Amino acid sequence: MHRIGDNIMYGASGVMTIVDIREESIGDVSRSYYVLCPTLIRSDSLTFVPMDNEKLVTSMRPLISREEIITLLRESKDAPALEWVKENRARQDRFKKIMESGDRAGMIAMIRAIDESAARREAEGKKNFLSDENAKQKAEKLLFSEFSLVLGIPEEEIPAFIEKEMQ
Repeated sequence: MHRIGDNIMYGASGVMTIVDIREESIGDVSRSYYVLCPTLIRSDSLTFVPMDNEKLVTSMRPLISREEIITLLRESKDAPALEWVKENRARQDRFKKIMESGDRAGMIAMIRAIDESAARREAEGKKNFLSDENAKQKAEKLLFSEFSLVLGIPEEEIPAFIEKEMQ
């Protein structure tokens, strides 16, 4: 059970704060909702998550701890990159599932796989696929925003922190 004021990761939306828990009626149906607001960006946008929708509620995950971040990074340096899927649509579907699931180790492996593919393509005189670069940026945004909030350091310093921990 989540509480008002909790910071959470919500699917591929990133860090959110639970700003309210309330009943809302749509027609004759009344449901209880978690009301979420983006934590790290100024926005009047709210996300309503029905408390009785198990799939959506399980997308609300607690933030990782500082110790878990360090362990994750140290374990990830020796883990293999994600196996590359050659077919673009299947690869993008796989990337989307990883981000929506909140699999942090999977996102790190995904970023490494995209970087390795970019290096191979560059060696062939080609540019990386834009869809892969966009997926990488989204995964980095999800990881960096969570790490920034947990570690209390600016988001732009997170890549240097990650580099240091993975050495």
